[in-house]
Amino acid sequence: MANGISRFFKSIWYTLTGRAHEAADRMMENPEAVRGAYEDIIADKKGNIQRYKQAIGQLIALVERKKSTVKNLTDEVEKLEELKSGAIAKAQQTAADLQAQGMAPEEVKQHAEYVRCVTAYQEFNTNLEDKTGQISALESEIEEAQAGIDNHKIQITGLHRDLEQIKNEQSEAVADLITAREQEEIADMLSGISMDGTSAELTRMREIREKAKGRSVVAQELAGTDSRAEEEEFLAAARSASNSDEFDALIFGAQQTDTQTETETEPAKKTEDSDSELPL
Repeated sequence: MANGISRFFKSIWYTLTGRAHEAADRMMENPEAVRGAYEDIIADKKGNIQRYKQAIGQLIALVERKKSTVKNLTDEVEKLEELKSGAIAKAQQTAADLQAQGMAPEEVKQHAEYVRCVTAYQEFNTNLEDKTGQISALESEIEEAQAGIDNHKIQITGLHRDLEQIKNEQSEAVADLITAREQEEIADMLSGISMDGTSAELTRMREIREKAKGRSVVAQELAGTDSRAEEEEFLAAARSASNSDEFDALIFGAQQTDTQTETETEPAKKTEDSDSELPL
């Protein structure tokens, strides 16, 4: 039971997630959305490069501090070398003076002044060895850090190239999407799958006109106006002919009457003449 409920909710989650991904993909087909997404990526890349440069700057500053320490230690080593030489010279002078006073070498070695010179020499030598060791360690660290810095500089150069490539890719991606959308719209119009606004409006107006004509025909048939229109047509023709005859009579009335009388008389005379010529 529990497994079934779990699978049910998982299926709902997968469905919602899939639809969300589909919607996101459709939105990402918008050139402006793609441009914005690339802008975010470019901004992130720039931020990473800036932070990378700051880290390299800190490494360089650390190397510079170590170099400064090496310089100071080197100056101290040079001073310790001089102090060692001074201690040796002082010990030699002390031994010579004491031996001149008749002291044996074993007695000279026990003399306080000679012992002081020997002790100073040993301290100088110990410090010198310590400073020399520090310099060697620092120089190794500096060399390693410098190699890392040089490698990081190469990486920074590569990141800059990637950033420029992304900028170019942004322009190409936006141009490709715009071109693809325009080509799709043109193909749809050519294939009749879709129409532009003007064609759609023209089609709508034609449909309205045809519907109006159809309603008019139906209305006339239902009301019997077809036969009435035909009667009106015949009556109009009759009135037009009558009006024409009356008008002709007004203009040509007398002359036309005489002509008609003569026309009617001539056949009658011919008939009478024919009758008179018959033999009795």
